[in-house]
Amino acid sequence: MDFSLNPYFAGFGLVVTFVLFRIGIKYASNIGLVDNPGGRKTHEGAIPLIGGLIIIPVFAALVYSSGLQTQTFLAPLLGGVILLLGIGALDDKFHIHPWARFIIQIWLACYVVIFCDANIGSLGNLFGLGDIEMNEWFGKIFSVTCLVLLMNAINMLDGMDGLGGGFIAVALGWLMVAAYMTGAMLPFWAMMFLMAPILVFLIFNARYPGRKKASVFLGDAGSLSLALIVGWFAIQMAKSPDPMMPPVVIIWIMTVPIMDTFAIFFTRKRQGRSPFEADRLHAHYKIQDKGIEPKIVTPIILTIAVMTGGIGYLGIQIGIPEYVLLYSWSAILLGYTYYRIKLDS
Repeated sequence: MDFSLNPYFAGFGLVVTFVLFRIGIKYASNIGLVDNPGGRKTHEGAIPLIGGLIIIPVFAALVYSSGLQTQTFLAPLLGGVILLLGIGALDDKFHIHPWARFIIQIWLACYVVIFCDANIGSLGNLFGLGDIEMNEWFGKIFSVTCLVLLMNAINMLDGMDGLGGGFIAVALGWLMVAAYMTGAMLPFWAMMFLMAPILVFLIFNARYPGRKKASVFLGDAGSLSLALIVGWFAIQMAKSPDPMMPPVVIIWIMTVPIMDTFAIFFTRKRQGRSPFEADRLHAHYKIQDKGIEPKIVTPIILTIAVMTGGIGYLGIQIGIPEYVLLYSWSAILLGYTYYRIKLDS
C-alpha cells in the first residue's frame, strides 16, 4: 500500500481539527454540551464537552481519505466507536444511569472483539512457564473484560486539564514506536491519524504558559471512545500469532490508569463504600490536595506514564524476560494499593 500521501493527510487533519475546535468552542453552549462546575468539579465557568465529537470524526475522515479502512478492521471499528460516541454525547447532556452506560460498554466491547478482530489469544510467557494460550471463547471474554476496564479507567483518569488526552497521546506514542520499529506501517499511520487531532485537542485542553485553564473537555463521549480505539490498537499490536510486542508491554504502557483504578477500588471497599462512588481519591486529586497546582500535577503524572511505558517497551528490547516485567509490575501495583489503603483508611 502506498503511504506517501499520509503525511499530507495528517497535516491536513491538524489544520482541520484546529479550525473545528475554534468553531465548536464558540457554539457548544447552543446545544447544551457544556460541563458546569460543582461538587468535585472546580473548573471556572461552563466548558464545552466536544473534544471527542471532533477528534473521532477527524480520525474517521483521515482513515477513509487515505484508504486505510480497506486494509484492516478499521471500518467496523469506526462504526462501533461512532455509536459509542453518540451514546457518550447523550450521557454528557442528559446523564445516562451508570448501570445502563456500563451495559452499553460491555455490548460495544463484545462487538469490537467479535467483529473487529480484537481477540488477543495468547498472554505470552507471563510466568516463566511457557506461553499462556487461551481458547477462542476464553480469549474473547478476557479481551472484552480488558476493553471495558480500560474504558472506565481512562474515563476516570480524565479529571484534570490535559490529563486524559495527554495519557492517550502517551499510550499511542509507545504503540506507534513499536509499530514503526517492527515495520508495521499500516497501524502506524492509522494511529498517527488519531494522534494528530489529539495533539490539537491538547492545545485547547492542557495548561501551559499563555493558557491558564482548558477551553474544551473530552467529555465521556471522547474519553470512552478514545479508550476503546486505543484498546483495540493495543490488542492488534499484542495478539498472536505474530505480536509486535508481548502483552506484558501493554500492561506497562497502561500502568497509570490501571493502578489508579485498582487502588481506588480496594480503598473504597475498605471504607465500606461502593467502588463506583465518585470522590477525590484519584491520584491527580491527591497530589493536588497537597497544594500542587494542576498545571504541575498533569506533567508529573504524564511523565510517570512515559517512564512506565518505556520500562515495558525498552525492557523487552534489551532482553528482560516477560515474567520479570510482570512480577515487578505486580509488586508495584500491590505496593501502591497497600499504600493508598493505609493512607485513606
